[in-house]
Amino acid sequence: MKTRLIGDIHGDWNGYSEIAENAVDFGGCDHTIQIGDFGIGFAGSYWHDRVNDFQYDGTHRFIRGNHDNPAKCKEMLGWIKDGLVEDGVMYIGGAWSIDQAYRTEGVSWWRDEELSISELYEMIDIYEKIKPRIMITHDCSFDVATEMFFRSGILPSSERHTTRTASALNTMMEIHQPEFHFFGHWHHSIKRDYKNTTYVCLGINDYVDVDLANSNQIHEALEGWGE
Repeated sequence: MKTRLIGDIHGDWNGYSEIAENAVDFGGCDHTIQIGDFGIGFAGSYWHDRVNDFQYDGTHRFIRGNHDNPAKCKEMLGWIKDGLVEDGVMYIGGAWSIDQAYRTEGVSWWRDEELSISELYEMIDIYEKIKPRIMITHDCSFDVATEMFFRSGILPSSERHTTRTASALNTMMEIHQPEFHFFGHWHHSIKRDYKNTTYVCLGINDYVDVDLANSNQIHEALEGWGE
């Protein structure tokens, strides 16, 4: 049973719906999960009603990113709650916005874009108890971002920041290293093996089709991807 994981879409409804529909109609997938920065909270009621109509039956779902209104996400039928664990897969949304100074609070930026410190401690407690085999998050840990984007020269060091989300994910990584970790946020499609985990960053409107219950299939699907 394959799931199409979809990177940031930033409100591109036409691109997203085509990618998601094709996953089920032609890609042999049963479900899709969009991994944050869907664009929830930026458009009007008609746009959100259309998203709900599309996601009402649970075939298509999403976690929230930093460019999603957290309160509005909680009203959406397809939203995956932070800290949810399903069959060894754990989901955590949210991140810090590097461009928040250029955004308007309550319109294009939300103060609770990251989980609070107490909420992140709760995520760590769940993580330590469950020790998930797969993580699906919007952001990645500070150490992984350093390895994938800054040491490689893909991004300038001026964009390297410590955030509470990245720090919490670092703590989780020190407790337990999952087999796979899928995330978005960084807008580059890259795969790297770091320590005991295969990290996969999905770029904007990019996707990968994986059977989350089958590690061998995931490795096959990722062979040569993002390298």
